[in-house]
Amino acid sequence: MEDKPLTIVEHLGELRRRVIYILLAVAFASGGAYAFIDEILSFISKTGGIESLVFISPTEAFFVTVKLSLLVGIVGSMPFTLYQIWRYVGIALKPQERKYLIYYGPVSYILFLIGAAFAFRGVLPLGIKFLLSFSRENITPLITLNAYISFLGKMITAFGLMFELPLVILLLSKLGIVTPQTLKKARKYAIVGIFIMAAILTPPDVVSQLMLAAPVLLMYESGIWICTVVTRKREREIRLKKPAVSEV
Repeated sequence: MEDKPLTIVEHLGELRRRVIYILLAVAFASGGAYAFIDEILSFISKTGGIESLVFISPTEAFFVTVKLSLLVGIVGSMPFTLYQIWRYVGIALKPQERKYLIYYGPVSYILFLIGAAFAFRGVLPLGIKFLLSFSRENITPLITLNAYISFLGKMITAFGLMFELPLVILLLSKLGIVTPQTLKKARKYAIVGIFIMAAILTPPDVVSQLMLAAPVLLMYESGIWICTVVTRKREREIRLKKPAVSEV
């Protein structure tokens, strides 16, 4: 990537071009998802342990299938989207900063997918089973298509974002914004905050809340270790540079 300044008009033109590329990629991926929407719906309903879904308005099935196709398209085209963002943002960045984007962009996507997969394959079936256990002889669960897709979307988004925590701590550590001591002192507040966030982001049942809070707490502790390693490395580099500075 060449280091040359761009005018405002050139920046806007570049932004417009990247946005068009992203929209075309999302549209293409969403169209591909829509072609297999029946298989996708069958897969996600069976994974949640639900035999059939219902819809209660004439337009619900259509709009929900379009929404689901779009969501799958956005997630599926995310690597291309991140690449386009990197190409645009990288114009204004230094080579060292661009290196961070090259490494952390794919890692961020992978962490999101891990969190989403954990929610989909692990938490969702247990959460649905727990919630449906409250049905009685005179209380029959009829789960609508829109309610289930919204439920699934919130779960995947919550777990995907929360699994980004180690990467966020790593970045803040490299920038010198947080230290191991800061994270250790904030541990008790972080525990309370994580459980509050888990209660907000997950359905109102203890099982899914604990299954989100537990790995996030583990990632917070691993973040302290990551921060310790990064901080020691940065301090060692500073000490090595000091003699050269004093000689000058």
